Parts: sequence; C-alpha cells; structure tokens
Amino acid sequence: MSNPYPGQNPPPPYGHPVPPQPPKKHNVGKIIGIGCGGLIGLSVLLAACGALMAGGDALKDGGGKSGKAAAAPPAADPAVRAEVPAPVRSAAPKPAKKADVELTASAAEFKPTPFSQGSDFTSVRVTVTNNGDAEVSVNVLYFEVTTQDGTRKNTELAAAEDQIDTVQLAKGEKVTGTITVKGKLPAKTVYFKNGLLGTTYSAPVG
Repeated sequence: MSNPYPGQNPPPPYGHPVPPQPPKKHNVGKIIGIGCGGLIGLSVLLAACGALMAGGDALKDGGGKSGKAAAAPPAADPAVRAEVPAPVRSAAPKPAKKADVELTASAAEFKPTPFSQGSDFTSVRVTVTNNGDAEVSVNVLYFEVTTQDGTRKNTELAAAEDQIDTVQLAKGEKVTGTITVKGKLPAKTVYFKNGLLGTTYSAPVG
C-alpha cells in the first residue's frame, strides 16, 4: 500500500496512540559563543573608555604628580639676544672746574695802626688762592667792600695791623690778611681784581 503522506510517518491505525515527536535541537553552542564574545567585547570597550578618561585627567593635572614635567620653552637664539640693546648708563657728572682765583671772606676784628685816625673802621679777613697757571697780583688797593644796602666802599691803606700783603702768587699759592674800609658798617660782599686790568672775583662775607 502506497504512503499517501510522502516524507512523513503514516498516521497510526485507528485506536493506536500517536508516538511522541522527537524534540527539536537548539543551537546552544552558538548562543553561548555569541554571549561570551559580547562580554569580551564589552570588557575591551570599558577598558578603552577608562584609559581615555585617565589620559584626560592627566592632561588636566599637568601630567600628575608622577608624570613628567612640562617641556621647557626653547632657549632663545644667541643671535637674537645679541640684538637687544644694553641699558644706557648715564655718565657721572664731571666735577666743576675751579676758577683761576679762589676768594673767601669773613668778618674780622679791626686792629688799628698809628696811621688810622680813630676807630671808625670795618675790617674783613680775606684769602686769595691762585688755581691758574698765570701769576696773581695781590694788593690791598685791588679790593672793594659792598655794604648791605649796596654801597661800595674802597679800602684804606695801612689802616689795620694785619693788612693783607702785596704779593705775586704763583700757581697753588695763597695769601691771607685783612682789608679795611672807613666807617662802622655791615659788610656783605668783597670784590677783588687781579691787577689793575685783570678779572674781578667776588665772595660773600661769612
């Protein structure tokens, strides 16, 4: 008798139980393999993310305490440094040149001589110093005294005992003595002329 159900088992005769179908096979190995592979891939992905985050923190902290120090800036080119101008230093001021004749004056006590008439005189002590190369001619008659009100008084010859000498001063020499004018007055300035036609110098009476 031909089987009306090709490829299938013929149904059992009426009244016989139906035999159980064999269970279908599931590809468990493939499922397990796929699951393990997914876990490994996820672990690798998490490890990569952690490394990236650690690298970002290290950059923020400047390499961290245990990291290497930041690279130093490149040294400047010596040629460029040479082009920078050096600071300009101001030269020390030169000392003022001394005048050829130095004159000083101060108030002095009048010491009369037999040639002076009375005691109505004012004396001033002066010092003349020659700083120049040429000789300086000193004579009591080459001096004048100016009072506080601007009046100029001529000196008196042989009025005081300590009158300044008449001399020729060489370079570096000096002479000190008194000049005397008539009258009791407050002397303010002394003028000295180097010879009759020479330069005039002045000094305040100290």
